[in-house]
Amino acid sequence: MYLSRLFLNPRNPGARRDAARPYELHRTLLRALEHAPDPERLLFRLEPERGPGVPVVLVQTDHTPPDWGPLMANGYLLRADGPKAFEPALHAGQRLRFRLVANPTVKKKVPGKKHGARVPLIHDGPNAHGYPSYHDWLRRRAEQAGFEVLAVQDAPFRTAPKRRKREVPATTYEKTQIPLFGVRFDGVLRVTDPARLAEALRRGIGPAKAFGFGLLSLAPAP
Repeated sequence: MYLSRLFLNPRNPGARRDAARPYELHRTLLRALEHAPDPERLLFRLEPERGPGVPVVLVQTDHTPPDWGPLMANGYLLRADGPKAFEPALHAGQRLRFRLVANPTVKKKVPGKKHGARVPLIHDGPNAHGYPSYHDWLRRRAEQAGFEVLAVQDAPFRTAPKRRKREVPATTYEKTQIPLFGVRFDGVLRVTDPARLAEALRRGIGPAKAFGFGLLSLAPAP
């Protein structure tokens, strides 16, 4: 895998637009993989900590190192640290710090629709609707991904306002601006299945990866 830390140029119109529109940011980042011989998985996340006053984006690719040269040349990026190759060394029982910006949802059956609808899990505990909390969602995903959550802090947020009925037709961007509820989880985990956790690192966790969700980051625990 390859990891890059990008510093967006706030004076560049495209970078300013993308910092507020994760789906457009994803499209721009994919241009750095146009040389990839095969379709490439790209996970990314806008970090909450800004660099020297600029938006910072963490990018992970699976097999192909991105070429950030064109985005540096046109002034979109101020700096690109990486891509740096890495392969995590995981073993059962290992304690690690983690960060995951996730889109916790459940699928709900909708009469007449084959695939139903995704319902955001906006509660941090029991609720009147009977939906799982986003902590329940994290615990279930963690079990599937080969780890156990030992401690966690959550920071819920919304990426776009709710759609409202309107008389004026939506713009093209508004049609693709899916209102998403997200939660940033920062915590400590214990590895229970190294192989499954390695796969979760590669594939990401949960839906909406084209909107900057799902990238799992690990670091040594103190």
